[in-house]
Amino acid sequence: MTGANSWASEYFRQRNTVVEWWDPLSSADPAYRQWFVTQQRDLLGVAPVKGKVVLDAGTGRGRMAIAAALNGATRVVGVDISADMLDRARAAASQAAVTIELQQGDLESLPVENGLVDVAYLLEILLHLPRPEEVLRELHRVLKPQGLLLVTTVGANPVARLMQPDKSGASPASRWTLAGATAVNLVMSALFGFTWGRTRTTAALYKRFFNAPVRPLPPSSVRRMLGAAGFDPVYHEAVGPMLAPREHRWLAVRSEL
Repeated sequence: MTGANSWASEYFRQRNTVVEWWDPLSSADPAYRQWFVTQQRDLLGVAPVKGKVVLDAGTGRGRMAIAAALNGATRVVGVDISADMLDRARAAASQAAVTIELQQGDLESLPVENGLVDVAYLLEILLHLPRPEEVLRELHRVLKPQGLLLVTTVGANPVARLMQPDKSGASPASRWTLAGATAVNLVMSALFGFTWGRTRTTAALYKRFFNAPVRPLPPSSVRRMLGAAGFDPVYHEAVGPMLAPREHRWLAVRSEL
């Protein structure tokens, strides 16, 4: 159990892991890129950032932090545990001619002062976290009263994977492969927990089956976690087919605790 949890915690910190496959704006996968370009536009419409202090938690290659800077945010902070990804984010920010503050750090202990942030993003990250509740509490700490948190999670339904295009670019995979992996993860996570870590055998099998720690995360679980962390979820959108959405988007307000 300890080994599985350690792997989930340390995976994104290691060199040459996530940077090898996570590039949402890659020109090598046009359908994937278009999805995330549209997502950026939609999120900026839901919570405008002009004149705001913005935090991109788990910024990765910095795509949302850069978009916020380009859309008039007065200060943008991007935090990620991966030095590889921060290197890519610095290069992308330089190319876009914007200033963003990029810091390496754990999302459970953000290098950000209390009550600083107007708008925070947690995009495609929640399902990878060993202790998502702790990260949400930390985001509650750094947000101003009535500050906004935007969260996105991918659909946990295997049928949703079948309705998406095949993954090309980095780490290509067919929709059938992705659907199968999602189905197996749903069953095994229900039986053994996150990363299938209840036994050495299931933990080892998980590492062979998945290239990154990922948990099934239905909307009911996200709503529960947001409420437990002190947020009022005010907006939820399921994007994609009604019975098998590709993505869930949340807007939550920092309540007073």
